[in-house]
Amino acid sequence: MRKEENRESDDPRGRAYLLLSLIVLVWNTVATGRQFLTHPSAPSGPSAAPAALAASFPGIDSSPERNASARHGPLTARQKYLLGKRIDINKASLEEISGLPGISDSVAAAMVAERKRKGGFRSPDDLLSVPGIKEKRLKKILPFLAGISNN
Repeated sequence: MRKEENRESDDPRGRAYLLLSLIVLVWNTVATGRQFLTHPSAPSGPSAAPAALAASFPGIDSSPERNASARHGPLTARQKYLLGKRIDINKASLEEISGLPGISDSVAAAMVAERKRKGGFRSPDDLLSVPGIKEKRLKKILPFLAGISNN
């Protein structure tokens, strides 16, 4: 019976798992120690978490008022929409309107000109009078818009 127990403990897969676990443990310990040594005076507490995280990655601004994505710079209209922000079509700048999906700079300029001419858009159907805006494109941008009734 002792020989059977010995054979099971000599299982190469079990030793491989044990070795892999040991490597991961050492790796994490070294990484934690290195972080502690490079940032020993990091503030603690829940409000210090973003600052401590930003200190780990140089070049990243942790200020909440910064309106940028970590990967691509300024947030797109789609990213803002996913965050719950919408564009007021009656107050938006040309750049904000051209950031809407499917809206080019020329169509955005036409929207601004039509907005000035009409004094603002009151319903989604008012946008159909803009050259370059048809039903399909209107349905595409409607979820991103605020400031229009029946939206």
